[in-house]
Amino acid sequence: MKNILARGGIEFLAVFLGIALSLWVDDYQEEKDIKIRLMDDYKKIHSEIKQDILHIDTLITSNMKILDSEVYLLKILDRKEKFHFDTVVTIVSNLVAPTFFGNLSAYTSSVASGRFNISTENEITQKVSKLYEHYYKRLVLNGDLIDQRSEAFDREHALEFFKPGYNATNIDSAYIKKYFFGNKFHNGLLLFHDFRKRNYLKRLNDTKLVLIEVDLIFKSFFSKPL
Repeated sequence: MKNILARGGIEFLAVFLGIALSLWVDDYQEEKDIKIRLMDDYKKIHSEIKQDILHIDTLITSNMKILDSEVYLLKILDRKEKFHFDTVVTIVSNLVAPTFFGNLSAYTSSVASGRFNISTENEITQKVSKLYEHYYKRLVLNGDLIDQRSEAFDREHALEFFKPGYNATNIDSAYIKKYFFGNKFHNGLLLFHDFRKRNYLKRLNDTKLVLIEVDLIFKSFFSKPL
C-alpha cells in the first residue's frame, strides 16, 4: 500500500513538475517574443522620429522665410521700405501656413498592442510618451489654429491681391495699393504674423528639441551591448 502511494505521489509530482516546467517555458518564450517585438517597435519609432526631425527642420525653415516676408511687408506699411506693387502682390499671394504632422503609426501600434506600456525602459517610455501625447498633440492644435488664421487672412485680407497675382487684366493697382496701406489689411497681417512668430514657431522649436532628445536616448539605448 505504501509503495502504491509512493509511486502515486512520485507520478503526481512528475506530472506537476512537467506542467510547471511547460508553463515556465511558455511564459519565458512569450516574454522573449514580447521583448523581440518591443525592440522592433523601438527601431520603428526611432526611424519615424529621425524622419520627423528632418520634416520639422524643413517646416521651421519655411515658416521663418514666410516670417521674414511678413516683416518686410510690415516695414513697407511702416514706411521703412519702399512699396513695389509686383513684389507686394507676390508676397501677399504666397503667405501660407506650412504645418507639421508627425509620424504616429509605430508608436500607436506599439501602444495598442500593449507592448509599449509594459516596457521596463522607463526613460524611453516617459520621454516618448511625453513627445507624442503632449508635444505632438499641442503642435497639431496650434497647426489647426494657424491654418484657421491662414484661411481667414486669405478670405478677409489677401483676396484683393489674387487677381494681380495671376496676371489678370484690368487691375486697379491704385485701389490695391490704397487697400494695402489701410488699417484692415495692416491689422489682419499683424494677427497672422503674431501667431506664427509667438505661437507656432515656438511650438515647432520646442518639439524639435524634444525630438532630438528622444533621438539621442534611442541612440544610446541601441549602442548598449545586448
